[in-house]
Amino acid sequence: MTAAPLKAALIGAGQIARQHLSCLRQLPGVELAAVCDLSPAVAECAAERYGVRSWYTDHAAMLREVRPDVVHVTTPPTSHYRLALDALQQGAHVLVEKPATSTLEEIEGLVRRAGDVGRALVEDYNYLFNREPREILRRIETGEFGAVVHVDVLICLGILGPEGFADPNSPHPCLSLAGGAIADFLPHLASLAHLFVGPHRRAKAIWTKRAQSILPYDEFRAVVEAERGTATLGFSGHSQPDAFWLRVFGERMQATANLFESRVTFNRLRTGPKPLQPLLNGLEESRAIRSAAIGTLWRKFRGGPGAYEGLFELIGRSYRALAEGSAPPVSVHQVLEVNRLVDDLKPRERA
Repeated sequence: MTAAPLKAALIGAGQIARQHLSCLRQLPGVELAAVCDLSPAVAECAAERYGVRSWYTDHAAMLREVRPDVVHVTTPPTSHYRLALDALQQGAHVLVEKPATSTLEEIEGLVRRAGDVGRALVEDYNYLFNREPREILRRIETGEFGAVVHVDVLICLGILGPEGFADPNSPHPCLSLAGGAIADFLPHLASLAHLFVGPHRRAKAIWTKRAQSILPYDEFRAVVEAERGTATLGFSGHSQPDAFWLRVFGERMQATANLFESRVTFNRLRTGPKPLQPLLNGLEESRAIRSAAIGTLWRKFRGGPGAYEGLFELIGRSYRALAEGSAPPVSVHQVLEVNRLVDDLKPRERA
């Protein structure tokens, strides 16, 4: 007997919602049942574009009438807590965009509620599921990499231009978060550090502002001591070109990935004369960079998830786990530990 499809609904039909809807539309065993947005035009347009059966402007009415199995919350972060809580209380599993909530107390409340009602709560740590971190993790698990000693995560992104977060005529919703626009990216940095070195013990952050703008900060650096090693995290609104660097240092291997370009290279200990090792590693690195550049260009022409490959992978794994009754790919313990690190990294005073 074929199992009934899981009914999915989405609240907040903005830019990131398009990626969620694109993925859900192609997933087997999933029915795109409803989409909700405060704007009737936006909700109706999203429903028509992605073949969604019904659209709403009132999320409570949608939850009550559609009774979805899974709800995706893709609204601005300050509204996540209330919407996710309503979905959990109506008996739905919740996949919420990062940052899951504005405060640690709110995410702790959502985790408790999810446990009380026996539902999954997944925060979108999409970069954990990109090919590059998964390949690094695979080599660690096989023992080839050796124990991880340190991880370095750095995002360089031009957030000050007209396409960024600093338009005074249209303030971005993330500016209400402690840390402003950079706070929108902290879960990416923290989740990658947690993946490779585990829960943190101590963290120290420096927040600075180099340019005049409506942003409270445009530079961020942090040092973290964790259970299995150390980490340095950073965000630069000035360093160019745009890049998302992940560097993992192990006892027998080092990995460098640019998650914006879908490329990863490895330097390893090799047998033979030591002076030849840099040459052999360099030759392997150049081949990997050339292959990644061609692959990135091909993906842009081909279409598909592109830079959101990790999100598609995360959503796909989440729905398979829910259908099978197994553990989701992001656990509530992981969500709590990542958010505790994020909370320790937040500025305590606005600039």
